[in-house]
Amino acid sequence: MNSSKFSIRTFTARPSFVIVALCTGLLGPAMVVWSNQPSELSSVDRKGSQPVVTALPLVSPETKLHRRPVAVVAMGANRAVVANRRSGTLSFVNTETLQVDSEHQLGGHPTDVVRSGQGLLITEREGRLSAVQVNDDQPRLQWQVAMPDEPATVRVSSEGDWCSVCSTWARRVTFVSMPKRNGQSPEVLKTVELPFSPREQLLLPEEARLLVADAFGPRVAVIRLDNFQVESIREIPGNNIRGLTLGRDGENVYVTHELINEIAPPRSSEIIWGSMVSDATREISIQSIVDPEASLMSGSRFIAVGNNTRGAGDPNAALMRHDGRLLVTIGGLGQLGVVEPGGIGVTRIATGKRPVAIAEISADRFLIANELSDTLTRVDFHADASVVRKQLNERGETKQNETPQSESKPYDKEEYSSSKYEAESYRTEDYDTRDYDLDSDDDGESEDADYETQSYRASDDPEAEPIRPVRKIASYQIGPDATNEIEALFASATTLSLGISPELEPADRGEALFFDASLSRGGWYSCHSCHTDGHTSGSLADTLSDGGEGAPKRVLSLRGVGQTGPWAWIGDKSVIDEQVKQTLRLTMQGRRLNDRDVSDLVAFLKSIPPPPVFDPSDSEADRLLLEEGRHLFETLDCVACHSGHVFTSDASYDVGLDDERGTKEFNPPSLRGVGHLNGLFHDLRATSLEDVVGKFRHQLPRDLSEEEQTQLLRYLRSL
Repeated sequence: MNSSKFSIRTFTARPSFVIVALCTGLLGPAMVVWSNQPSELSSVDRKGSQPVVTALPLVSPETKLHRRPVAVVAMGANRAVVANRRSGTLSFVNTETLQVDSEHQLGGHPTDVVRSGQGLLITEREGRLSAVQVNDDQPRLQWQVAMPDEPATVRVSSEGDWCSVCSTWARRVTFVSMPKRNGQSPEVLKTVELPFSPREQLLLPEEARLLVADAFGPRVAVIRLDNFQVESIREIPGNNIRGLTLGRDGENVYVTHELINEIAPPRSSEIIWGSMVSDATREISIQSIVDPEASLMSGSRFIAVGNNTRGAGDPNAALMRHDGRLLVTIGGLGQLGVVEPGGIGVTRIATGKRPVAIAEISADRFLIANELSDTLTRVDFHADASVVRKQLNERGETKQNETPQSESKPYDKEEYSSSKYEAESYRTEDYDTRDYDLDSDDDGESEDADYETQSYRASDDPEAEPIRPVRKIASYQIGPDATNEIEALFASATTLSLGISPELEPADRGEALFFDASLSRGGWYSCHSCHTDGHTSGSLADTLSDGGEGAPKRVLSLRGVGQTGPWAWIGDKSVIDEQVKQTLRLTMQGRRLNDRDVSDLVAFLKSIPPPPVFDPSDSEADRLLLEEGRHLFETLDCVACHSGHVFTSDASYDVGLDDERGTKEFNPPSLRGVGHLNGLFHDLRATSLEDVVGKFRHQLPRDLSEEEQTQLLRYLRSL
């Protein structure tokens, strides 16, 4: 890929900045869900400029906003800051009283926030890293530096002298030197290119390494911090790596992820026991990480967050408690999982919709950001159950002598009966949309309109616990089910709304459904589990969408999916609604959706934009090379299958790539953003575009010279 251009932006105290930022944040971006392109920050003459601190505009508490909190960071014992992705705001929260003290407009759409001294570092979707000073009640913007497309996470060195930023679509990690005093500007130290899209990162200060994880697939990179060079790139069995945290002993790293089993079709038994999709945390020794020749799996430990027929769809952020218990946010079910030190036994605490981030406020207090309910959940741990009883009594939630625990719910064989999911139900030709209709007196609401799922006191002891947008307090017993409370730990969970929200539009409701693991049998996976953030995990999965089992296919990206019909690999669905209904019935097999729900989910899918250009042209010579490639693409008749602005077509073709069931004809996937994919063809037999053109000579009418291959590949990477 071409080298990226960076610039430093400094600010002068102009009233227009406040007005534009406020109007842009409160009017425009409130309806923006997705973005592809970074905002190019104009270059300035750094020799003649000095950073001038600019106050962030205050947001009125009466302002209705879809906030979508994605990151939270502690700023002292009783204060935390929340970064709100969609509203482009920062919420300052009193963690003791659980009140929002103030909310401020940032100007961009934050994707992450970390503490740096007495200030904040914030990555913004628009393609920049911002520093905010929070010494008093008025946060002030200090400086911004442009980042490659699309910055997702930021981490600060232990000394606070530099930070690292992962840019997902640009496949880069950028190291930035922090200003040592006021008046100085940050500098880009190094930009590291990766062969995958990075997202999560974890500093290993004792080993002078940075661990960077794939946003979609199984790869992790180890970057040396003495020279900012990639030391190794390896894989773990899994996808959707969304949490990296250190163990308290400093000897292990814990990685939250999912694992799609390509040989397990969605039979009810394969789903309910976690064979098709597993929700897990993997313990990996740091010694194996820093040794480039070592296998990451050697001596590693697989910790099942979902088990005993109870899934834990989409495990996200993780954090280790001082007692060795691992906290894992379970995004697809709206829960916090508390994993026992031995890895056996998981207590589930209800949070809000899609918990994605967690911050340690103190040793026994944690704050969780719930993205899709615009709430925070504070979890307090106590060794004495009477503390929890007192809190409950103060709110009138329970009786004086009630212990915060409940009786076990017996396993319901009928609930998990596979009789109605026998092989004949896999036939797509007899699909009936009435399977998704509710009772005749249905008022248009979902069967689970209040996003009800289940929360459990222990992994083998389920307790029904409906999740509501806001609740006062709930209590849980953690650890051994000891009737005399020996060795028991207790927790209380209190949820706070971040502010007033406007009415949800169909795409907003569809977004919640897309990330909802209760749509799958047992809660093991959501749409996001395979189609990560609307893109793809890059895995193979046997979803039965091609008419039967035994021929797993590459999970297709949903970026721009509303424009790329017909749908499915065999192209047998001319209406996207029908494809969605088939997926719900055959692949998910969870709670039923009515017609409005399906329409909402389709509205969300149609809102997902195409992927960004993988490698845009940045010079006249490169544009000429790209034009030669475009000419080859047309004259070689690649446009026969990949035509128009979406680079696909309505028909299915036999291109000599049979699957295991003998299927010969496939609908061509769109080539937009094809450079972002690490595996190609329906079965991933090609690992790169070079393989497609050079090794397989896919549908080429003649041999190409090396120069022609270079031209054609350059054009494909520009799509």
